[in-house]
Amino acid sequence: MSGNPFDKLDGQDLPPGPPPKPVVPAAKAKPKLGKVILQYERAGRGGKEVTILKGLWIESQEMRMREALLKELKRALGTGGALEGREIVLQGDRRDTAKAWLLKEGFTTNL
Repeated sequence: MSGNPFDKLDGQDLPPGPPPKPVVPAAKAKPKLGKVILQYERAGRGGKEVTILKGLWIESQEMRMREALLKELKRALGTGGALEGREIVLQGDRRDTAKAWLLKEGFTTNL
């Protein structure tokens, strides 16, 4: 005798249990896209703070890919920004928020 009070129940007169939960596949990890270097700068910009994103991954992308990344960053972080050569320049000190967004998207960073 096991001492379990439910051993005597044979399943009759019991309400049906909840339906089984559907099996949801695990979320796929985003592929590593590359390393992005985040740099804070204020000198030579009239006292305005900017966050610069640069690195081999960004420099190796086509112009339209850099523009698309800039557009997504500006939307996600709620800030202005521009392309300066092969670098992405965001207005303000956005190192922490930019790092969090980049890591979520599959990049690695220097911070």
